[in-house]
Amino acid sequence: MITIHTIAFYLHVVVGSAALLLFWIPMTARKGQFNHRYFGGFYNKAMYIVAITGALMALMVLWDPMAIHGHRLSNLDNQAHFETQMRVFYSLLLYLSLLVYTGLEQGILALQCKTSTKPLARPQVILGNGLMVLSAPLLFWAGWQFEQTLPKVFAILGLLSGLSNLRFIFTRKPIGNRWLKEHIGAQISTAIGAYTAFLAFGGRALLSNIGEWQLAFWMAPGVIGALVIRHFTLKYANPKTQQLNKG
Repeated sequence: MITIHTIAFYLHVVVGSAALLLFWIPMTARKGQFNHRYFGGFYNKAMYIVAITGALMALMVLWDPMAIHGHRLSNLDNQAHFETQMRVFYSLLLYLSLLVYTGLEQGILALQCKTSTKPLARPQVILGNGLMVLSAPLLFWAGWQFEQTLPKVFAILGLLSGLSNLRFIFTRKPIGNRWLKEHIGAQISTAIGAYTAFLAFGGRALLSNIGEWQLAFWMAPGVIGALVIRHFTLKYANPKTQQLNKG
């Protein structure tokens, strides 16, 4: 069990780090052109691996926290409290993995929804977004119960994202270039999840000395990502925009 977790961990870190850097190539490239499509494809593949390995690690810790992280328990720690904290924290990682997966599916398939959302009406897409909506209250409750802010914040963001995705999925005929806005928003949401996970999990050691300011760094990807989504959706809100219609 530990061996599987270790392999998943290193794969998650290496591929995830590459994806965090790779994201900026299609993001800054001219939309619809070679670099955008070619490197965007690599980014999507990398993020699928990140989502799968993140979910696998989270499920393993939720199943048996002591088997994976028992070595971190000191004699002064309360085991029951330690296990609870691990489960709450890794519930967030599982939720972020689901957020990334649904964002990838939504972003990729939205390109095929210029006249109909039928390509998005797939069981795995509807189920993924449905799970994100239904589990949001549980994540929020866990954050509230154990006084952790980040689970509460992402429970709200995940709830809104899942409802927005489902609303688009069940809109039979998208108006104008709504499909394009959906693609942009969904793809950027995957980067928000990835950067947040990096800062909240991988960056804990780097941020451990700044106290409550950690929360600001953890929330920064979401805030910045929301502003970027707004910028690009406004930029391409004009139906006459054509450079992406080749997408």
